[in-house]
Amino acid sequence: MSAPFTAEAVVLGAIAYGEADRVVTLFSRTHGKLGAMARGARKSRSRFGAALSLYVTGEATLRERRGAELMTLESFHARRDFSSLALDVVRLGHAAYATELVRELTVPHRPDPPLYDLLVELYATVAERPPRASTLRAFELRLLEELGLAPALDRCVSCAAAGDVLDRAVLDAARGGLVCARCSAGHSLRLLAAPARLRLLEVRAQGSLDDAAALPPAGSEVEEGARGAMHALLEAHLSRPVRSLEFMKKLRASHA
Repeated sequence: MSAPFTAEAVVLGAIAYGEADRVVTLFSRTHGKLGAMARGARKSRSRFGAALSLYVTGEATLRERRGAELMTLESFHARRDFSSLALDVVRLGHAAYATELVRELTVPHRPDPPLYDLLVELYATVAERPPRASTLRAFELRLLEELGLAPALDRCVSCAAAGDVLDRAVLDAARGGLVCARCSAGHSLRLLAAPARLRLLEVRAQGSLDDAAALPPAGSEVEEGARGAMHALLEAHLSRPVRSLEFMKKLRASHA
């Protein structure tokens, strides 16, 4: 039997298994995404307590099981608890969306400390500041950059043209960025209006998610254009729809 190890981690998801157990998906700072069986997690408060909840970071003690896909989660002790995000439906939507993106876009056992830090930064920013579209756009852009999928928003992905020529550029999500009018001739692609493109560049230039959250709001049309562009870019790398997006669409409709 292998020796146990500890890792700073956050729970990306958990499902009940049997009468007392849970199968959890963790994103650890030093070991990447991990699947683990938490024996007795639904009964043992000494080893897990309420720590195996979404939006809680902590110290996980894990052990590999020979021949098994899932590790054994021996204990999980909370360090930072952002579960109060669930008390506000908009904050909950933002946190759920970020969590789902990390879960769906990462591969198991690939360490990515900056990405772990980014997810925790998102929780902290949404907990401390009013939830803003600019926060999510900054998170999406930094997430793609960390995964090596940063979109080209300041040049044509085909001819590398930049500047005013991009004012009539279209978004080719499959190619990961903008295509100028000349290179996109004959293709039916989404137009990315200049104000929305400039908003994304403004958001990307911020040093932190907190800085992005402090940006003055853009108009609804600009925000919608930026949101649509980022969703298209993300969907090009996802194998299935993001469920939390439907929840946020309903929230926007109810606040319209």
